[in-house]
Amino acid sequence: MEINVFGRKKGLVATAKRQLLKALNYRDIAAITSLIVEWQRILGSEKLTDLIVNEVMVECDSDSHSWFCQTFIGQAQYEQMEEKAQSNVFQILVSKGLEPGKDFSSGSDRSIIIGDRAKEILLSQLPQEDQASFEAQLETSLILDPVTTIEQQLGCAFFSNLTEIAIQQMELLSNSQAAAYLGVLLAGLVSRHPQLKDADFPTRFIVNTFQGLSQERAMLILNDPETNPQFDELIIFGHLLAAMEDKEYYRIAEEDGGISLEQLKKLDLVWCGERRLSEMVAMMEKWHFKNR
Repeated sequence: MEINVFGRKKGLVATAKRQLLKALNYRDIAAITSLIVEWQRILGSEKLTDLIVNEVMVECDSDSHSWFCQTFIGQAQYEQMEEKAQSNVFQILVSKGLEPGKDFSSGSDRSIIIGDRAKEILLSQLPQEDQASFEAQLETSLILDPVTTIEQQLGCAFFSNLTEIAIQQMELLSNSQAAAYLGVLLAGLVSRHPQLKDADFPTRFIVNTFQGLSQERAMLILNDPETNPQFDELIIFGHLLAAMEDKEYYRIAEEDGGISLEQLKKLDLVWCGERRLSEMVAMMEKWHFKNR
């Protein structure tokens, strides 16, 4: 008899879950309200709340999750829930040795930008049977760090390499030159990949580049009065190619060298000046075609 009662309760919970997910999928406010009243009477407030929070909300997509919370909980309470959830995620990652601003950071609209390592740690906190559904949620509720995405596309540790090059340049350049170098370099990177700005990449890059500098010198570079920095783009191109592990990066500064068509195509993947480098590539290919 106890087994039948338990089985019946389990069946009721499954039915409630299925009905709520269906109504949520259609954004049917009337149906959801009616179901909450009905199932609260059958299951009780505590059981229904547990079902909605730990099963229905986990299995629905992030847009439906946001819509339900804002519609039935209220915007202010929803924002508080988001802030608390973000804080909990940050605490988990920090407790596992990850660094804010490096391994994860805050994005716009309370989103969380994470790298592959942070994603693996978050998934490891869940039972095996829940990881697949949670990973699907991660794809929509969290933002993969564009630095990671771009490096995967390039097939090399581009930004790590570029940071090391920039650190070396800070030791060689004057304060005004260093400011101009960083200004022109970062402007070109962000112009080519605007998502880097959304991920606060310029700040992160500067912080990592300044790690060996005194606070006084770092502030002098940051507070350089020049509002329109200028720096030799050929030098920057060489550094970008070196960061992409191009074997011939040094040749562009040689008198008998110069930038090849293939190197321009590589540069167009990461950097943009007043106009896309792809335009120069197209012009060069057209010129070569006419003069064959």
